[in-house]
Amino acid sequence: MEKTNPVVTSLFDGVSQQEYAAMMTCFKATVKPYRKGEEVPMPQGRVGVVQSGKISLIKIDANGGRTIFEQLREGGVFGDALGFARADASLYLLADEDCSVLYIDYEHIVKRCPNACTHHSTVVANLVKLMSEKTQALSEHLEILSRRTIREKLLAYFSMQAAKNRSAYFTLPFSQTSLADYVCVDRSAMVRELRRMHEEGLVEIERRNVKFTPPV
Repeated sequence: MEKTNPVVTSLFDGVSQQEYAAMMTCFKATVKPYRKGEEVPMPQGRVGVVQSGKISLIKIDANGGRTIFEQLREGGVFGDALGFARADASLYLLADEDCSVLYIDYEHIVKRCPNACTHHSTVVANLVKLMSEKTQALSEHLEILSRRTIREKLLAYFSMQAAKNRSAYFTLPFSQTSLADYVCVDRSAMVRELRRMHEEGLVEIERRNVKFTPPV
């Protein structure tokens, strides 16, 4: 097994460094690097944990349009066991920058450890929580995509980000190009709408820093 280093992720919340090292041996974990722009295979029957870099889950529609379903950063977890479609060929993972991924067979996580290790049970509980969180995130994304206009989509997205950060100020997790893909609109049209929203005092954006003033 390759040598691995502990990763900050909610999958391993409550697990010490020593317990993590023991589990990696028990789980027969492997690590694989990917270059920027390289497609990352969707793991089947395995869980992937992003150790470094960023990876996007992208869907291509019938017309070739891109929608970013999720952007995974260090500690992000993915795999068919976490609600990713197993056979949907229109979904794929793309490395946004050089990255490395830790892979663990799903059965090693969910099967009962012979020693009934507490930390193993903790990881199983964390996995269930992650599945619930991803379901919630998908619901929020579908809520944004269901809005009819570009402005409505942006207002819904900014409102959710402000609520999550409990502040009118927050940082976009990705570029404006990726934001357009996430809300599934044309980038040029989105930029024009953002300009109008800025003129109306609804939003101020400097690089990825946003100040959002919701309409009254």
